[in-house]
Amino acid sequence: MPAIKQPVNPAVLTWALQEAGVTRGELALALSVPDDLVDGWLSGEDAPSTTQLRGIAKLLRRPTSFFFLPRAPQRPAVGAAFRSPWGKKGARSLTSDEVAELRSAQRRQKIAKWAFGSVEESTPPSLPNRASSPEKTAHEVQRWLQWDVRCQVSASSKGAVTKLLRRSLEDHGVLVLQVSMDEDACRGFSIYDAQVPVIAFNGSQFPAARTFTLLHELGHLLAHEQAVCGSPEPAEERWCDKFAAAFLLPEEHLLAYLTYKRVGRVESDDIDIVRLIAQRYKASFLCVALRLIDLGRADWSLYEAVRNSPLEIEKGGFGGEPQTTPVRRIREYGTTYPRLVLAARDKGSLADIDARKYLNVDGKNLADLRRRLMEEV
Repeated sequence: MPAIKQPVNPAVLTWALQEAGVTRGELALALSVPDDLVDGWLSGEDAPSTTQLRGIAKLLRRPTSFFFLPRAPQRPAVGAAFRSPWGKKGARSLTSDEVAELRSAQRRQKIAKWAFGSVEESTPPSLPNRASSPEKTAHEVQRWLQWDVRCQVSASSKGAVTKLLRRSLEDHGVLVLQVSMDEDACRGFSIYDAQVPVIAFNGSQFPAARTFTLLHELGHLLAHEQAVCGSPEPAEERWCDKFAAAFLLPEEHLLAYLTYKRVGRVESDDIDIVRLIAQRYKASFLCVALRLIDLGRADWSLYEAVRNSPLEIEKGGFGGEPQTTPVRRIREYGTTYPRLVLAARDKGSLADIDARKYLNVDGKNLADLRRRLMEEV
């Protein structure tokens, strides 16, 4: 019996491929079909079978019904600033995973923004404006977050500093998401909004790199940036790097420590000094190298030595805590998003079934999630 053809809309399929960053060749390879067959689907001269349609839907992360829409969606692009993968510079196309995670973050932001508007007592975050330099901006943001470098230094681990920073950002109204992408994907991205600004970081990074990414993306938000950085502006990226390094390694505090340790200029082979500073401030080696360069204590040869050597190996674990559904959701969504959804539900603006859908939990897990959020206060 011949396979039943599914009359998908070619324009919708073409749009979905572009949105996902998937080429026709990649689609053909994923489905093990000839390129010319995919060309037939895109021109409307042929149509995929039911099995092939399911494969298309899975690859492009769309429901099968989507491909039968009468026309391709008309939706304005949402501005996002992407931080490129390690070692990748210049223009590049976003991968299908990056596009999918961006689309998911946009949905979370849209839901959170609606929930924010439905809760009368909600107060929008008051993001500081950029000052005249990354250094001065770092001081302003430290005051805004009530960040004490002494707590940073005394933290039990680099992962603890990441959690502390994420909590501080969420307490000030920033929606912080952990996204699932491999190490070759972007390190993070941000989407500005006056009510619900979003920072997303790649969970495959080690803890100190996550901390740096959170601050780098915060730097973009402070500029109210509305440009997709598939081709990032080098000066802007460098500004955000300097801001993040200045935040984690305040000049006065760091120089006093260097004086105490009798450290003058740090040469490219002084990796032990870099490691010592990184451990004290719970920062990444590259962050330390950038900061020393900015303060005139090192040159770019140190950065290259650190960047080209596998010196920093630190795996972030789950600390032995049972990975229940509420624990995973808080790790993925943070606290800002679920609190807004639950607030809308409690006010009666959102049905219980919709709250469970938006938080991807069942009834029992919804109650457990609420309890854990109360413990997070």
